[in-house]
Amino acid sequence: MERFTPVADGVFLLKVPFTGVWTGVVLVLSDDEPILVDSGGSAETVDSTIVPALADLGLTLSDIGWVLATHIHGDHVGGIARMRALAPSIKVGVFHESRTRMQQPLAYSREIRAKFPEHSAAPPAVLDGAEPDLLLEDDAMIGPLRTIHTPGHDTDACCFLDTRSGTLITGDSLQLNGTISQGCALLFDPGRYLASLHRLLDLPVQNIVCGHPYLPLGETAIGEEAARRFLATCVGCYEHDRGFVAGMAHAGVADPLAVAHALVEEIGGVAPAKMFLPMHTVAAYQEAAEGENA
Repeated sequence: MERFTPVADGVFLLKVPFTGVWTGVVLVLSDDEPILVDSGGSAETVDSTIVPALADLGLTLSDIGWVLATHIHGDHVGGIARMRALAPSIKVGVFHESRTRMQQPLAYSREIRAKFPEHSAAPPAVLDGAEPDLLLEDDAMIGPLRTIHTPGHDTDACCFLDTRSGTLITGDSLQLNGTISQGCALLFDPGRYLASLHRLLDLPVQNIVCGHPYLPLGETAIGEEAARRFLATCVGCYEHDRGFVAGMAHAGVADPLAVAHALVEEIGGVAPAKMFLPMHTVAAYQEAAEGENA
């Protein structure tokens, strides 16, 4: 059985199964209500993984005060509707830009795939939404957690900083070279990613816990030195990928599929069977460069 494992005092990570790679759910305990950050990808894993892992700590879903979303991708919010069905007292908090996506996450999942339909995996058969109870603003506090808007992976991506331990709960906000199933970093909003990384470098971050294991450093960085190295490596990966896409453009190669394959090979990644995620990254870099040159 998967269990919540400690990352820092009062902060625990649960690795919830998902296609190709696990998705992290983080439990934050405090003197106030317990908080979950993200929910896994489905109702089934709420029942099979999250509920038993909470029980192992003597908790039920009814004990949880909040479930907060780092961003509205199915592997991170697919369990929220099931959590609320099992425990109606749970409150849902999302960044204010995320409201419509949280209400209709399947529509957003289909929108992501629509840009490159011939290279996209099928959307999930079921991805139920939920009405948020609270729309979070940048720097908003929920218990000990400070909301940090960190666009880059997507426009609504957020981190949550545990102000007691300095633990940064990042979801997918820190991409490094992406996961084994992505092929490379996934950035829908690369134009703001670097600013997000520098903002985090200016914060008193002592530990990092991510929503997946990211290449080459994994899912956690424990201690200030390791956390700063993790963030600096993200900056390096961004600068490399941005420069690589720009170099391909200067060489006359602009097709997103061709550039995506070349980028994945360049960083030593594994090309997924469906290339829509690397293609999104490449297209977003190209669009950002066009905006800078306009």
